[in-house]
Amino acid sequence: MTLSKTYIFIGLFMTLLGLLFLGRSGIANTVPTTGLPIGTNSTAVRGTAEGLPYLAVSFQVLAANLFSTPVLLLFVYDKNNGVLEYLLSLGMNQRDIYRQYLKGALILAATIVAIDVTLDAIVGMTVGALRTSLGIAVLLPAFALSAVSLGTLLMMSFSSLQKQRVGSNQPLGMAIGAVVVLPSYVLPLAFPSLAFMTDLTLTCVIVVLSLLAYSLSGRLISREKLLP
Repeated sequence: MTLSKTYIFIGLFMTLLGLLFLGRSGIANTVPTTGLPIGTNSTAVRGTAEGLPYLAVSFQVLAANLFSTPVLLLFVYDKNNGVLEYLLSLGMNQRDIYRQYLKGALILAATIVAIDVTLDAIVGMTVGALRTSLGIAVLLPAFALSAVSLGTLLMMSFSSLQKQRVGSNQPLGMAIGAVVVLPSYVLPLAFPSLAFMTDLTLTCVIVVLSLLAYSLSGRLISREKLLP
């Protein structure tokens, strides 16, 4: 975490944005059915408002990805300084090495997710949206941890392809995390009545992809590519 505190603060900011959307859980009930401008569909407006709270999942999953980014920086730093070569000399294989950094990324992600779930429950009870906050509490851990796993494994595979200075792989690392989360920004608003189910389906897809990436982690790159 000492390599970069910037991502930690940005991650916390994303968490607060998620709480802001969750705090709007009661907005659907305040949308009037009459008195709207001509041509305005009150049902569509109300439906879109119902999907807003689930944007909390999107922002908080992105927060978990940002929170774990320092592990990717550490991986590149260790590779360029011969730490990975030393681990290989001890008899570890690529998968063993990936697993150690993946564990670090998941520990950081789990920390912010635990904070998020607690704050979501508090906000949900405060605004009278306990059911919504419980749904988010179910989605968030699986979604965030699987997204972090997938992004971390793919990022480590990419950063092993060539020697790079510390931090030069940050844009791609952030892009991978953003791409897997991107649909969750759109689907709850496109299908507000199915917001929970669409996020759940997306979570299941990412879980499968992350497990597949982990199972193939030993084959994604050769041992020689881990050398400085």
